[in-house]
Amino acid sequence: MEMVVLAPPAPGTLEDLRRRFFATPLQALLSLISLTVMVFLAWKLLNWAIFSAVFTTSGGPEACQAAAGACWSVIAARWRIILFGLYPFEEQWRSALACVTVVEMTVLSCIPAFWTGRRIALVWGAGTALYYVLMKGGVLGLAYVGEEAWGGLALTLFIFVTTCLIGFPLAICLALLRRSELPWISRTTGLIIDSVRSLPLISILFTFAIVLPFALPQWLAGDKLYRVIIGSALFFSAYQAEIVRGGMQGVPKGQEEAAMALGMSYWQRIGRILLPQAMRNALPIA
Repeated sequence: MEMVVLAPPAPGTLEDLRRRFFATPLQALLSLISLTVMVFLAWKLLNWAIFSAVFTTSGGPEACQAAAGACWSVIAARWRIILFGLYPFEEQWRSALACVTVVEMTVLSCIPAFWTGRRIALVWGAGTALYYVLMKGGVLGLAYVGEEAWGGLALTLFIFVTTCLIGFPLAICLALLRRSELPWISRTTGLIIDSVRSLPLISILFTFAIVLPFALPQWLAGDKLYRVIIGSALFFSAYQAEIVRGGMQGVPKGQEEAAMALGMSYWQRIGRILLPQAMRNALPIA
């Protein structure tokens, strides 16, 4: 008769903390010093952000100047500028509804029932079109509002959405090109990806917004907003391309070889075998 050896019981929470932070006198001393520093910094942060802060505009600018903490009254005084920028006052309901549209798109994207290519494309395509119509107007009886009047939270969400819509498909293309069996294609793509990743985002945005118009003809320069979106999408795609490529490398090689043995074309292998599994591996990280 075989004897069954039971695993030792798992240590409790206090025992686990003792082993991790108080195993030796030196570890205990360092843990106590670290805990003291964290408590001190947490108190300083709370005192600055809450206890010594100014939250109302009743005291005027002098109250903020005399306060030892943060001046949150600017939010109460300028919340419309923060949320809507220079968007016309009587049309700000459209900007608010556009922000709600982006939130709904994000929520729907987190529901497993929408985790198919067509449904995700429908949600983001229709949502982006609705956002653009609400913000710009000119149709359905809505007053026209140019991009120069966009601002605040609505503009931030617009840049985020368009960056994802442009950048992620571009990232997939870059990942596929870097996996190319032709050395000059894979090396050139790798050089582009690594060059973009080595640059800070602020320098790319500054180049596309300010410097690029000097090197382009007037008809090709376009609006500053869309140049910034292109620069942001390029930066986004360079990082996401490596994540997608890592997801592709996680797919067993035998599956692609089996697809080739079944006579599937390159694009059939990519669309039906490689990309679905690569997205499942890469999307939680992306």
